[in-house]
Amino acid sequence: MKLDAMKLKGLFSRVYNNKMEETDSSDIKAYITKVFGDGSQTPDPSALHQFNTLVVETADEIAKPMVTNLLSLFAKVENRNRGDLVELKIPQKNKAKVVWSAAGSGVDLVRVENRKSIVAVPTHLSTGFYYEPLDLVKESEEYFRKLVNDVANAKVRLFLDKINEITATAISSGKIPSNNVVTGANLTIAQYNKVASTLQRYGGRPVFVADSLMIDYFAMQQATDSTLKNLLSEGIKDELLTALNPSTIARTTAVNLVNPFTDETNSKVELPVNKGYMFAGGVEQKPFSIIEYGGLRQMTEQDIEDERVKIKITQDVALNLVFGEAIGIIEEQSAVTL
Repeated sequence: MKLDAMKLKGLFSRVYNNKMEETDSSDIKAYITKVFGDGSQTPDPSALHQFNTLVVETADEIAKPMVTNLLSLFAKVENRNRGDLVELKIPQKNKAKVVWSAAGSGVDLVRVENRKSIVAVPTHLSTGFYYEPLDLVKESEEYFRKLVNDVANAKVRLFLDKINEITATAISSGKIPSNNVVTGANLTIAQYNKVASTLQRYGGRPVFVADSLMIDYFAMQQATDSTLKNLLSEGIKDELLTALNPSTIARTTAVNLVNPFTDETNSKVELPVNKGYMFAGGVEQKPFSIIEYGGLRQMTEQDIEDERVKIKITQDVALNLVFGEAIGIIEEQSAVTL
């Protein structure tokens, strides 16, 4: 039997944010036990669906600031209701004749020649994962928070994966200029700075978004470059020595991607560690447009073989590259590895 969804959502929020009231610790465990029993039982499909829906809704709230804080560096992020029509204005100084968009399983080309705007067309992005009911029963609070975090991070990766796909296609087609792309082995900070110099012509301080290994690779070159090492302030020296995530590389601001391990041997991560994106910091029109239509949705099933609970999450989104000239791509093919 389904329980009061609003009360459960409040309980989920308090438990996740560690703001539990008097009986919340026992209540979350009691609810999980009600759904899954001792972990060896087959949960009622209706109760399981409600539980997973509430997990996804809680995760969606957690993901919203994550999406905004990270993706707003290079994208205009909007939230709309399903069915809304949204007009995207194309910057007139943008010489590209096309807009790249996420559609279906690939990337479609939408012609905008002789037009100042296009209508954003939403598509479905989806991903899936599973969890073990027994883990949830044994460690209700801890594993519940982990489950919510997994879903929230999965939403961010949905967008990043599609951005990677669109960007790769735009590079191969020449819609991102070749002067904006540096690929090779043992890249130098001079090559990094050349991309930054290209993008700063659009105004503002360029922003470099990459894995921590890639950021460290270029940040530490500031201390070894024959010219830059003599120009470093004490603040930059302290940052290079002690900061977990250096935020300054030459004339750019560095932003670390959340890129967790996906195996138990710490040998695989979600996103490439050797590829970073640089964005012009002062342009009025962000390179990407991301429009979310509604929130995350989920579909649930339990595997009849191993009894794991499988969740497929989907998000309706219109994701378009509208200003390829304001993006830089840096890929180090040798020196940056796990």
